[in-house]
Amino acid sequence: MSATAASSAPTVAVPYRNVILFSVVVCSSLQSMDTFLAAVALPNMKGELSASQDEISWVLTSYLIAIAIASPPIGWLSRRIGRKRFMLINIVLFLFFSMLAGRSATLDEIVACRFLQGLAAAALVPLSHHIILDVFPKDRVGFALGWWSVGVMFGAIVGPTLGGALTEYMSWRWVFYVNLPMGMLALVMIAIFLPESERDAKQRFDWSGFIMLTVALISMQLMLDRGNKLDWFESTEIVIEGCLSIVFFYAFVVHILTARQPFLDARIFLNRNFTIGLVLATMHGVVMVGLTGLLPPFLQLLMGMPVLTVGLIMAPRGLATAVTATISGRLLAFLDPRPVILAGMALIAFSMWMMSAFTPETSVIYFVIVVLLQGTGFGMFFVPVNTAAFATLPPHYRGDATAFMSLMRKIGSSVGVSILVGQYIRMAQSNHAVLAQHVTPYTETLRLQPLPELWSLTDLRGIASLDREVHHQAQFLAYLHDFQWIALFIVLLMPLILFLQNPMRPKK
Repeated sequence: MSATAASSAPTVAVPYRNVILFSVVVCSSLQSMDTFLAAVALPNMKGELSASQDEISWVLTSYLIAIAIASPPIGWLSRRIGRKRFMLINIVLFLFFSMLAGRSATLDEIVACRFLQGLAAAALVPLSHHIILDVFPKDRVGFALGWWSVGVMFGAIVGPTLGGALTEYMSWRWVFYVNLPMGMLALVMIAIFLPESERDAKQRFDWSGFIMLTVALISMQLMLDRGNKLDWFESTEIVIEGCLSIVFFYAFVVHILTARQPFLDARIFLNRNFTIGLVLATMHGVVMVGLTGLLPPFLQLLMGMPVLTVGLIMAPRGLATAVTATISGRLLAFLDPRPVILAGMALIAFSMWMMSAFTPETSVIYFVIVVLLQGTGFGMFFVPVNTAAFATLPPHYRGDATAFMSLMRKIGSSVGVSILVGQYIRMAQSNHAVLAQHVTPYTETLRLQPLPELWSLTDLRGIASLDREVHHQAQFLAYLHDFQWIALFIVLLMPLILFLQNPMRPKK
C-alpha cells in the first residue's frame, strides 16, 4: 500500500461516525470560544474585581500558558490512558473549572481556575482532530474536517458577539457558565458512541524533553503577552524571558535529535507536507486572531458602530466559513487541495487589502462584502491545509502531530496579537506626531480655511478637541497599516504551497 493510502485509511472502524463528528466539533469549539468570550468580558471583570489592566490580563495569559504547557504531551497521554478516557477526563475537568471560574470572588481565584481550565482545554482540539483522522475513511476525511474546522474557528467567529451579549445583558460570569450545556452534551455523546483506542502502557515518558520544551514555551508566552506593556527589550524581564526561550528551545532540539527515546520523534518533521502545514497553521493563528482582535474595535471605536451592528457585520464571516469549509471538504475527495489553498489565501489577502482602503465614509454593505470574502477564504484554506498536512503522514504519528499542529496555531495567535498590537501602537504614535506638525496657527491651510468653533486654535478646549481628532485619525491610519501587513504576510507565504506534495497522487 502507498504511504498516502496508508496514512489516509482509518485505523478504527466504528458506527455512528456522524454522531461522533458532532460531539468532537462541540469539543473543539469549547477551547477556542473560551479564549474570545473571556477577552470580551475583561473590562467588566476589571471593574468588579477592582483589578488593574495589567492584573486582569492574567485571566487570558494564564489560560494561554496552560494550553502551551499541556499541548506537547497530549499524544503520549492519549496512548497511555486511552483516547476516549483521556477526552472524557479533560471535558469533565474543563467544565468543573469553568464553573469555579464563574463563581470566583477574587482575581487570584479566577486566574488559578483559568490556568487549570487551560490545562484541560489543551487536549480538546488535537484529540478531536486525531479522532476524525482515525474514524473516517479517506473519501470522507475532508467532509469531516470541514465541520471540525467550523468548531475550531467557532470561538473566533462567534466569541466576540456572544461574549458581548452575555456580558451586557447577564453577567461576565456567564462567559464561563455557557460552557456547561455544550460540554455536557459532548460528554454524553462521546461516552456512549466513541470506542476506546488501544493503550500503550509501556511507553516511557521523556521528562527531560518535556521540561525543556515547557520552559521554552512558558518563557515565550510571557514575553509575547507582556512585551508591549513593558516596552519589549527595554525591560529586563523581557530580555530574561527571551533568553530562556531561545536557550531551552535549542536544548530541546538537540535533545530530540540525540536521545534514545525522545519526547518527540524528530522524523515527524521530515514529512514535507506536515512541516509546511505547521507553518500555515501558524499563519492561520496570526491572521485569525489578528482579524478578530482588530476589526471589531476598529468598527466600534473608530467607525462609531454599536456592538449589535458590529456583531451583525461579523456574522456573515462565520456563515461563509461554515458553508465553504463543508463544500471544500467534500471536493477534496477528488480534487488536488493545493489550488484550493492558494485560492483561499488569495481571497484572505485580497480582503485584507480591501480593509486597508477603509475610510470613515465606508458603507456597511462594503464591510459585509469584506467579511464574506474573508469567511470564504478561511473555509477554502483551513480544511485543505489540514487534509494535505496529514495525508502523507503515517498513522502512528497522528497523536503528536495533531498536538503540535494545535500548539503552533496557538503560538501564531500569541505572536499575531503581540506583533499587530505593538505595530498598531507604534504607528498610532508616529502618525500622531506627523499629523500634529501640521496643526498649528501658522499652517496656511488651517489659517485660511474656516474651522468649526469646536476646533478653535485660540482656545484651550478647542485645541484639546482638535488633538482628539488628530489622535482619532492617527489610530485610523494605524489600523489600515496593520491590515496591509497581514495582507503582505499572507502573500509572502503563498509560494510554500508549491512545495506541497499532491496527496491525490500516490507516492511510489
